[in-house]
Amino acid sequence: VSYPSIVGEMLASGFGIIGFSWICSPACTELEVVVMDWLAKFLKLPEQFLHATEGPGGGVIQGSASEAVLVAVLAAREQAVVKHREIHPELSESEIRGKLIAYSSDQSNSCIEKAGVIAAMPIKLLPAGEDLILRGEALKKAIEEDVQEGRIPVICIATLGTTGTCAYDDIESLATVCEDHNVWLHVDAAYAGGAFALDECADLRRGIDRVDSLNFNLHKFMLVNFDCSAMWLKDANKVVDSFNVDRIYLKHKYEGQSQIPDFRHWQIPLGRRFRALKVWITFRTLGAEGLRAHVRKHISLAEQFEKLVKDDKRFELVAPRALGLVCFRPKGDNEITAQLLQRL
Repeated sequence: VSYPSIVGEMLASGFGIIGFSWICSPACTELEVVVMDWLAKFLKLPEQFLHATEGPGGGVIQGSASEAVLVAVLAAREQAVVKHREIHPELSESEIRGKLIAYSSDQSNSCIEKAGVIAAMPIKLLPAGEDLILRGEALKKAIEEDVQEGRIPVICIATLGTTGTCAYDDIESLATVCEDHNVWLHVDAAYAGGAFALDECADLRRGIDRVDSLNFNLHKFMLVNFDCSAMWLKDANKVVDSFNVDRIYLKHKYEGQSQIPDFRHWQIPLGRRFRALKVWITFRTLGAEGLRAHVRKHISLAEQFEKLVKDDKRFELVAPRALGLVCFRPKGDNEITAQLLQRL
């Protein structure tokens, strides 16, 4: 965390804004639109995710990656139900919901399983390869088997930077399969997404132009305090249509008069914090180059630690170093690793 972020958090707490709609605080909503476009450009994301471009895309700040994943899962689920009711009017809504199925890697974060539980939709954890990467072949096989058995594939949640080893799923091959079967593709880049900003890590961005949504935690790599998870959508209307519930007390006279969103339709809760302020102050104080230098420092420290592990005969690497993560263990019985962990 950084002091500019703490200052932003204090100011936001002092203002006490509950920014569920534009009229609650125009600055709260409008600064978030600006900041999310700044961040998208900083990470070199495709233009389709910017509010500033024509089209239905845009970004929003969620509390955590868990929330972002759940929003994607719920929106994809509701879109699938609407679509299949049109195609199969003979089926009841409950019959359709009972056939829905989602996919992710067995290396993915536990929040993805939890999203499936909350959404009442099974999520199959597909076996990653020996290199711990999920590829399109595994997804294609699972989808074809499920379609054969009458199930309805809804969404695949890929990971860029798995929790265990910071492995990167093969987004391009997964995107091809998802496009062929009309399946929503979400990318959880909670940790590794910060490296999108570095030219030397440009490979990580391959295929991002073909995904429907993605998330990245600023509280992991961007010196912003918890909670602050950025989420971008290729078509925000799909989320708004799934979550939109308007009561008379939520209406205001400026609705529908501008392109400024009411972010309550983009998230699980109704109320929302003024998180954009701490992001704005952090960017204005440290600058884009300062933040890139911070990410590079983490990677440099990991490289140094990796060398120390390799040079010490008592230890071994478990997986290749990735960004700031080095997976290592003492050689020998697992009990030695458990003892070391306890001492640390």
